[in-house]
Amino acid sequence: MEKLNAILDVLLKIYELMQLIYTKSYGQLKLPEDQMLTRLEVMEYLGISESTYKRKVRKGILKPSKLPGGDRFYKSELREEFLESKRRGRI
Repeated sequence: MEKLNAILDVLLKIYELMQLIYTKSYGQLKLPEDQMLTRLEVMEYLGISESTYKRKVRKGILKPSKLPGGDRFYKSELREEFLESKRRGRI
């Protein structure tokens, strides 16, 4: 039983390392339950205008996923911008 527990511990550590590497390489993990937002939904969620949205995308602050039908964002990736909008009193 001790060997089995040791193997499970090693597998758990490998899994955690893989998550860390993925997160460092590709950003936050996108879980299936993570809501996707359209460009308009993002503008409403952050309380920003279209020109502000375009400027943030151009500067790389907002990084959309380019999909047929327009840009999409995972809501979890907008956390920092949401907090900034809240700090500035936009929302």
